[in-house]
Order: sequence, then structure tokens, then C-alpha cells
Amino acid sequence: MLTLTRRVGESIYLGDDTCLTVYDRLRYHVLIGVLASERMAVACNAHAVRPATLPGGERFYLLTLLSGDDFTVGDARVLVRFRPTFLSVQSMQRRQMKVCIDAPPALRVLREEVYLNHLAENGQRLPPAPFSTWLHRANRAVSIRMVA
Repeated sequence: MLTLTRRVGESIYLGDDTCLTVYDRLRYHVLIGVLASERMAVACNAHAVRPATLPGGERFYLLTLLSGDDFTVGDARVLVRFRPTFLSVQSMQRRQMKVCIDAPPALRVLREEVYLNHLAENGQRLPPAPFSTWLHRANRAVSIRMVA
């Protein structure tokens, strides 16, 4: 099982066609967006999750999880762990969480910055800013207002 530390706005790539992005974290829950191809199934607590289909054919899932909750993306199991915090200046700086991924050895799991460097080194085109980036920017303004 691979454990990565992520903060709000950071992503993890599962293979080349699935992106997990941490959107927000407030006290006892975290909001995670999954941008996946149409052949990937996402299930949370053993129940299939209904996606929003984007114009490019990708499917977007928005999950609200408590610490210790898990979900599956295809063959990979993703577990999220964090300590509940109250809204203060110090807790805003420590809003990171552990994302544990149990995936088959054939599935490549990379942090966003490593994935983008890998694409640039191989001369591949960087992915366009997905819908998830727009959603993160829209929600960031709401989160800042909630803290104030």
C-alpha cells in the first residue's frame, strides 16, 4: 500500500486516465474529486457512485469522505486518513491528509508534480486544465469566506 500526503488542491494520478484531486477539508470530512475515463468504475462504501459526464467523455465524481473512509477506482482501493481540525490559522496551514492507495503492481500511481515532469521528459503533451481545476477555483472562494 502506497501512502502519499496531499493538501487541498493537490492531485494523484492513477495510470494515465484517472486523476484524484483533494478539493476541500473542513473539520471532519474531506471533499475529493475523481476524474476518470468511462471504462473506470467508482464505488464508495460498496455502492456505485453516479458520475457527471463531461463534454470530453470523461466522468467526474465528487466524494465526501470522513477520516478512515475508502472508495475504489477500478482495481485500486483508496483510503483517506486525517485528524479532524477546527478552523483556525494554524489548522489552515496543516490541512494535509494521508491518501493510502492499494493498487495492482501494473497500475502506475504518481503525484501530480511527478506525473507532469514524466510527461514533459517524454515529450508528451501536458493534459489540458480539466473541469476539476475550474471547480477547485470556484470552491476556493467559498472556503475562504467560510474561514473568515
